[in-house]
Amino acid sequence: MLRLSIVVGGILIALFMIGDLQLLPPGLADAYITNRVLIQLPILGGLLAFTFFPQFLQFAQAAFLVTVLSITYANYYMIHLAWEQAAFSFPYEGTLLYAFFGFFVFGMTFRYALITMLLSSLGFVGLMLLDFVYGERTWMNAGFVAGSLFIGVIGRYRIDQLLEQLEDANAQLVDLSTEDGLTELLNRRALRSESERFFALQQRSNQRLAVFMMDLDHFKQFNDRYGHQKGDWAIRIQADIMRQIFKRQTDILGRYGGEEFMAVIDAEDAGRCERLAADILSQWQQLAVPNEDSPGSRVLSCSIGICQGLASEFESMDDMIRRADEALYCAKKQGRARYVMA
Repeated sequence: MLRLSIVVGGILIALFMIGDLQLLPPGLADAYITNRVLIQLPILGGLLAFTFFPQFLQFAQAAFLVTVLSITYANYYMIHLAWEQAAFSFPYEGTLLYAFFGFFVFGMTFRYALITMLLSSLGFVGLMLLDFVYGERTWMNAGFVAGSLFIGVIGRYRIDQLLEQLEDANAQLVDLSTEDGLTELLNRRALRSESERFFALQQRSNQRLAVFMMDLDHFKQFNDRYGHQKGDWAIRIQADIMRQIFKRQTDILGRYGGEEFMAVIDAEDAGRCERLAADILSQWQQLAVPNEDSPGSRVLSCSIGICQGLASEFESMDDMIRRADEALYCAKKQGRARYVMA
């Protein structure tokens, strides 16, 4: 798209030549064609060629600045020649067109647009001090050029602000699409996506992994007795415990749904999985959160099902989740507040 814009810019310069040649005194035609064809168009061609270099994006803004200023000052030189050789007041509007093309088509940032405005305005004022090109309206035209460029810079600033707000909004949307709002763990969709990616990675490298399925025991009774706010608090406690136990950067933690949670980790051996599960149960025991309507223990607890092994031993991540879920069911059936290895 940028290269097409540069080509379009070259075509516009060529089209302006047709109109300008109708206005110029005959003696200025050669100098004008030289300025456009041998100076301005090659400058654009240089920018076009530079876009093919791998480092272009790193220096793009500086390249836009140099290109716009070079063409602008080439235009100033043409205004000087026209006045010096034929006392002809060559139009200055190209100064504005070149700048606006840089601001809004090339996408110059506010900082570079501001530099362009200042240097273009200073150059035009210097030209007016050198040649009284536009007679009594010379300084009014200089003010018009500076004012117009300033408006362009303000427009560029507003665009940059809006783009920044859009980027922030997009980042928030990404967070909302992957994060569970209550626990700040991954939501179910993101959890499945990340776990499947991790499973494929472990399968390719023939490494071990483990899936923990965790569920709060008798949570309905807890929620009915103490209210939904207290229930939300208990769910956040489970999420905090998981963050304390599963500390590795590769650990994938998420809320699977309701009071059910899942963790997918790099499993070195079955013993480590058992230690982690025991630590989770120990954290709940230490908290001793009352659950007086529970038919068993009178404190809130957690049951855990674990499936672990070489990724190559399983058909898919769904297969591991199913086995971990079956182990969780066994833990519930055996009395809850315990873990079972699939």
